[in-house]
Amino acid sequence: MIGRVDLLLVLLIATTATIGAETTTLKGVNRNAYATMMYMGTPRDYEFYVATRVMLRSLTRLGVEADLVVIASLDVPLRWVQTL
Repeated sequence: MIGRVDLLLVLLIATTATIGAETTTLKGVNRNAYATMMYMGTPRDYEFYVATRVMLRSLTRLGVEADLVVIASLDVPLRWVQTL
């Protein structure tokens, strides 16, 4: 039986492979990315969520030429993921 962490790892690998394939064929794709992970199980989950939102908003307002990536575990509330 596949565990939640194993499933997340498989999805991450599949997504990375897909993104890697696209970057070799598309023009104008960013070479760099800012990435962060979100997971639950700490006393400060909400604070990390707010910090992630602030970081992404700041990078967007600065107009960085990079992809913004959030890797969220399956136990992160769907509402948080949709907000990001």
